[in-house]
Amino acid sequence: MSLLKKEGIRSAEVPSGSMADIAFLILIFFMVATTIDMDKGIGIVLPAEGGEIEMSSKNITNILIDPRGTVLMDNKEVQIKEIKGLIESIQLQNPKMVFSVKAHPRTKYKVYIEVLDQLKQANTRVISIAE
Repeated sequence: MSLLKKEGIRSAEVPSGSMADIAFLILIFFMVATTIDMDKGIGIVLPAEGGEIEMSSKNITNILIDPRGTVLMDNKEVQIKEIKGLIESIQLQNPKMVFSVKAHPRTKYKVYIEVLDQLKQANTRVISIAE
C-alpha cells in the first residue's frame, strides 16, 4: 500500500453554487452606492393656502398662450421678446398690477417657460398661474 494516494484529474470548473448570491450582493451594493441626480426644476415660491382675494380687473393683466405658441396680452398679440418691456411700462403705471398667465394644455413647455422668464426679468412682484 502506498501512503500517497493518486489524485484523479481535476476539472477546471468554477463553483457556481454561490454565483447567484454574489450577483445579488453586487446588485445591492450598486443600488445603495449609486446616487440619483434629481433635477431641481423651477424655483417658485408658493403662498400659504388661504381664501380667494377679490381684485379689481384694472389691476390684472391676462397673458394667454395658445397651442401654437402665440402670446396674447390683454387680448393683443405680442412677441415673447416684447413682454419684458411691456411689463416694465405697465408696472410703472400701476405697481399693484398682477400678471395672470394661462396656457393651453397643448402649449409647448418651452414657450411657457420663456414667458415666465420674461416676467421674472421684468422684476414682476405678483405672478398668478391660472388653470
